Amino acid sequence: MRGSLFICFIFLSHSTIAQHLFLGSFLLSFQKSELIKDYPMLWNIRSNDKGIQMAMEIQDEMKLKGVSKRIVFNPADSTWMMLMEYNKVKQGTVIRAAKMFKDTTEEKNIILKKTQIKEIIEGYSCKKIILESGDFIAEAWVTDQLKFNLAGLYKLLSHCGMASEYVRAGDWYFSTNVKGMILKLTSLNKKTNETYTLLVSEIKPGDLKPKFFDTTEFRISEIPEGQNCGVQSEKN
Repeated sequence: MRGSLFICFIFLSHSTIAQHLFLGSFLLSFQKSELIKDYPMLWNIRSNDKGIQMAMEIQDEMKLKGVSKRIVFNPADSTWMMLMEYNKVKQGTVIRAAKMFKDTTEEKNIILKKTQIKEIIEGYSCKKIILESGDFIAEAWVTDQLKFNLAGLYKLLSHCGMASEYVRAGDWYFSTNVKGMILKLTSLNKKTNETYTLLVSEIKPGDLKPKFFDTTEFRISEIPEGQNCGVQSEKN
């Protein structure tokens, strides 16, 4: 397992998700100006009697060898679970995050500028918006045909600084004014001129993957609520 394998999540309440939430699957990937290898993340969003659940699986070389590395986030009880599965080996760690995400209260002034520029991405009609702070500027393509708070999800990925090998920098995701779903975004660091492009593809509404959420026969350890990310308690 690679260092800092799994990603800390903050609570994403129903109020942060658009009224008609996207349910299904999509692939989140990156293109960059620097030569760093990124691994796509296959996301699955579903709804059940307990509310909304989100699951993600890293699509890396280990996946090709039969190793599944997944994260399941449950907003209903503010928990996220890291799961690794290979043949009969099933191990997981659960964190009750209600108190742990207090370090994500940082706020940044992100200026949003709308444009009338349109583009079709993945079959969806998108409009271009500009998200700018003192350090970064991002061009984002947003569709109102899908309702999902990708900025909120990206903030989950960036939580605790443990996801540096999977997500790119920037601060566009601090904006709370984006309506619809971002399908493409290019972020520029004003000081270094480094860029990356975030891409959402393979969008499949209604494509639900029960296996992503299955914890049957997993040996689960737990991190006590309120502790910092990466601090594990003894196994049950």
